[in-house]
Amino acid sequence: VDKLVDGYNRTCDDLHVWLTPYTAGRHHYVFFDFGRSRSLSMIRIWNYNKSRIHSYRGARYIEIMLDERPIFKGEIQKAPGMLQGAEAYAENILFTTDDEVLCAIEEHDMQDPNICPSISESHAQHEVEAPLAER
Repeated sequence: VDKLVDGYNRTCDDLHVWLTPYTAGRHHYVFFDFGRSRSLSMIRIWNYNKSRIHSYRGARYIEIMLDERPIFKGEIQKAPGMLQGAEAYAENILFTTDDEVLCAIEEHDMQDPNICPSISESHAQHEVEAPLAER
């Protein structure tokens, strides 16, 4: 289960993807214990992404509980099964609408999900168009 939080999220590598046996009609659980009280503003879920055919092994309907209370119940996206464009398939579940918190998340986010309009616009203003490679 250590692969769920090893920091290698955008991958198709067996060393960094996690799968558990599926039994029809049974519930399947993953538990996280943070050890102490934490603030939770967003969860990003990267579904199983080994390959295009194997991406169908990922989760579809999930329920997230916090201290035995449901905080999310719904369908999540299937991964594309390849690295190109994979970040568009990561499921961002937000637990806040506070602009300050969302901007702080984006400032420190390696994936740059563009959840804070002012930060995204600022980045866009400073982008420099790279020259095209010669053919």
